Amino acid sequence: MVSETIGNREDEAGRAKAFWPTLRPLDPRASLAAAIGWTVCALMLVIATLTGFLTMHAARGAIQQEIGQLYAGHAQRLIDTIDANLAGRRQWVAITGRLIALDAGSTPLVVRPGLLDDLRAALPEIEWAGVAEVDGKVIAATDNILLGQYVAQRPWFTQGFNGPSVGDVHSGVWLDRLLPRVIESEPRRFVDLSAPVLDAKGEIKAILGVALGWSWIEVLRRNAATMLTGRSNVEILLLGVDGSALLGSDNLPAGTRFDLSRYGGSGRSIVDGEYLVGVARSQGFGEFRGLGWTVVVREPVATAFSPAYAASFTLFGLILAGGVAGALLAAFATQRLTRRLALLARAADRLRLGKAETFEIGGGGQDEASRIGHSMKALVGTLQDANHDLASLNAKLDERVSARTRDIERMGHEARRVAVTRERLRISRDLHDTLAHSMLALLTQIRLVRKMAETQPELVEAELARAEAAAHEGLAHSRDAVVNLRYSPVREDGLGAALRRLAAKANQRQAMHVAVEVDEPSALLADEKTEAVYRIIEEALRNAEHHAEAQEVSIRARIGHNDETAILEVAVADDGVGFDPAVGKEGRFGLVGIREQAELIGAALDIRSARGQGTTLRLTLPVMV
Repeated sequence: MVSETIGNREDEAGRAKAFWPTLRPLDPRASLAAAIGWTVCALMLVIATLTGFLTMHAARGAIQQEIGQLYAGHAQRLIDTIDANLAGRRQWVAITGRLIALDAGSTPLVVRPGLLDDLRAALPEIEWAGVAEVDGKVIAATDNILLGQYVAQRPWFTQGFNGPSVGDVHSGVWLDRLLPRVIESEPRRFVDLSAPVLDAKGEIKAILGVALGWSWIEVLRRNAATMLTGRSNVEILLLGVDGSALLGSDNLPAGTRFDLSRYGGSGRSIVDGEYLVGVARSQGFGEFRGLGWTVVVREPVATAFSPAYAASFTLFGLILAGGVAGALLAAFATQRLTRRLALLARAADRLRLGKAETFEIGGGGQDEASRIGHSMKALVGTLQDANHDLASLNAKLDERVSARTRDIERMGHEARRVAVTRERLRISRDLHDTLAHSMLALLTQIRLVRKMAETQPELVEAELARAEAAAHEGLAHSRDAVVNLRYSPVREDGLGAALRRLAAKANQRQAMHVAVEVDEPSALLADEKTEAVYRIIEEALRNAEHHAEAQEVSIRARIGHNDETAILEVAVADDGVGFDPAVGKEGRFGLVGIREQAELIGAALDIRSARGQGTTLRLTLPVMV
């Protein structure tokens, strides 16, 4: 059993290995023809998708415009029919009012029996007709309904004094109770018409009122719907002036309100949510100005645009099928055209694996593959010649590298000696600025004590105290010098923080006031050259305190630019006694040290001073920011 399972697995593995070479020509990683074919296929799919989308969008727009115009036209015809019907009935009522006056011919007014019934027979949609005297009392009515009642407050009665009129639709609850019952779930709705009854002198004797039922509107809508055969999902709605639905549908009950401002002008079509809508508004007919009603013909977008979707998908399928067929043909044609390239690839593989020493190409021709083969053959020959030259060049290069290594080692020793010399100079400057000053002050005090011991012994104690203070000060300076050997304020905190701390220490001694102004880019500098700049400023500050007797010292540092190079600009100015820079003083190493440090870091130094006019030190140094 186990042996059978192992045998089956080996058979499956063998079939997979046998099947894979048949699919290898379709692998774009192994075949240029397959890569071109798949690329063409992908391009065709993209083109098919874009074409289908654009076609669907264009078809939808065209169908929306066509069907929307169709629905807007149906809506316009229906509202025009309603306006024409109301205008005709208004004219009919006006003529009937004149007939009543002619039949009466006397005062008081007497309506001929059967006249109103004849009017209702001519217009079957009339639910009720009546004549009311000028005081509002009904003197004649169909089926004697409301006979003897006063209707002076009814809108149709008051409007009749102004001439033939048509009132908006309303629910006549009072009249509905008196008329024969109909099987409906809601009260009747009426449109009232009225006209004055005038005598021969043109005086109003009575008002003729007519209540039209709503059935004729339903008939008009059904007739309009029959013109839209094959579109069962189309809804025809009649909206009042306030946007409420006077005639609804199965999906939209009567009374639902619409925002008419969304639909724009009359005779237009829009897509409103899920519906394609055609709109037309009442514009009146002849002397009749209309009631401001709006007819809306709408259909769900899903059914209205279904032909466009079907056509788009069909076209997309055709383009996709054409793309796949074109891709297969392109792969076959490319495989035929790239056969010469396959030969070049095999020749390159033989050369790479060491099976051949030259690039072998077969066949002739003047096409791109032949030119590539000849170029590669020439290139391989050139590379082989270059390998021989490179071997000899490597030997010479090894000798030069050895010599250059020795030069670099020598330069490294010289650089270390320069660094040691620079550090010795800095230590000598620190000792000069600290310990030498203190020891000189101590020596002066000792000499003074020796002389006072002979002439003024009572002052010796005070002078010894001053000598002790000078010794303590020298000891403190010596400790500071040792600390400075181990601690670099610029390297640790940056130039800005180091200068502010230096000024704060000077201000604590209250010998003078030091102000520091450093911009942000220069405050962040913390390299070796910046530390040398800090030492120069420190030395200038000591000179201002110990020699210039300055009261105010300003230190300014900022980053300027010269073309594309950043320049550190430093200025130290005091209001001291000044000196002549051209005349040196024996034993004063401060200015000498400043110039040496500036020279070591490659900075430009300018010291300007005159006796009684203070001293200004300016230093500029290229930096990296």
